[in-house]
Amino acid sequence: MEMSDSAQAQAPKLTAPPPSLLSVLRVRDFRLVWTGESISLLGDQFYMVALPWLTLQLTGSGLALGAVAATAGIPRAIFMLLGGALTDRFSPRSVMFVSNTMRVVLAGLVAILVLTHTIQLWMLFVAALLFGLVDAFFFPASSAVVPMIVDADHIPSGNALMQITAQLSGFVGPALAGIVIAQLTGVKDLQALEATGGAVDTAGIGVAIGFDALTFLIAAVLLWLMRGGRTAAAQSGEPQNVLGAIGEGLRLVWRDPILRTMVVLTAAINLFFTGPMGVGIPVLANRLPEGAAAFGYILSAFGGGALVGAILAGTLPPPKRLGIVVMSLIGIAGIGLGLFGLVNHVLVAVLVAAGMGMAIGFTNVSSISWLQKRIPPEKMGRVMSLVMLGSFGLGPISNFLAGLLVDHHLMLMFSGAGLMLLLVALFSLSNRAVRAMEN
Repeated sequence: MEMSDSAQAQAPKLTAPPPSLLSVLRVRDFRLVWTGESISLLGDQFYMVALPWLTLQLTGSGLALGAVAATAGIPRAIFMLLGGALTDRFSPRSVMFVSNTMRVVLAGLVAILVLTHTIQLWMLFVAALLFGLVDAFFFPASSAVVPMIVDADHIPSGNALMQITAQLSGFVGPALAGIVIAQLTGVKDLQALEATGGAVDTAGIGVAIGFDALTFLIAAVLLWLMRGGRTAAAQSGEPQNVLGAIGEGLRLVWRDPILRTMVVLTAAINLFFTGPMGVGIPVLANRLPEGAAAFGYILSAFGGGALVGAILAGTLPPPKRLGIVVMSLIGIAGIGLGLFGLVNHVLVAVLVAAGMGMAIGFTNVSSISWLQKRIPPEKMGRVMSLVMLGSFGLGPISNFLAGLLVDHHLMLMFSGAGLMLLLVALFSLSNRAVRAMEN
């Protein structure tokens, strides 16, 4: 029996339920990207523990550690917009493939230098410079790839799954790396290093960096196997030269008040977060009895908390007042950062890091999904490169300032950075555009 037109008009419309978190895995290209990048991110955790620890073993200086981190951030900031333009021109998959191939070579060379005991401080600066250059192209591409290979309904679940597995790697990887380095190196802190006259076996550090090179190779192979995503989105009316394409992306962000505000806020937040975490945590761990293992535990706790936050963002209904929720969580992260200045036990540091990670994990998934739904596909790489520039552009300054402060007063560095991050969050909540952000 057929319904009349009037009855059909009065019948309630059924809306399809949102896709489940794992449904996006049915997309073959997404499975390849997700698998490769998850493995690669696990390797990155080994590198993130190994490089700061190697710098400290070679120099014993927090300033040197901050300078190495700042060196990586300089080319990352300078070339980030170019990376976004090339992502839109050649496709995210192509840029990611070339970037990962170059990372295999770089990480492999560093591992060989460490294992043959020929590594020197100046080499770390060169390696950081080259890695930062490659990152400038990889980050915009990786932030634009999900909308390129899945439909709009699967964007939140795709981003959530990428973040979940990334944070799972961040939870497991640093602790494993810390244990490997501590066991194979045999030197846990600077006091033990001084007792050996400065001689240290860097085998564990070399193994960790070599493992990172292997994971980059796996990620590159899986990207090569992708069937789709090899061409860029249609760009009707787009400028043909790279500088014109970058300018078009800048104009799009400038004309959109909320995009413009988010880029500025992202830059301010990372100014007070990147350096204190990247420079302060290794120095804090070095003052704890557990040494390199403590460093790994703290990073793992942060990754575990971020994993929980990403799961919550991918499974709970999106918060209606997204701007208010996100900035409140950033304020909580600022409080946690300040608490690091009072830490004198690894368990306390682990608990603080876990809470901060949960806030950041939820924020990342929610914010990225909101942005990707708002940005035109043909401009995705350029706009996301601006967001990434906000994330990393002030990184060199943040790392350098943290390096200057950390050798003189660790507590002051953490408490000052935490207070500024909290103030940025509170100031953001007074912005009408931020408060108006809704899902």
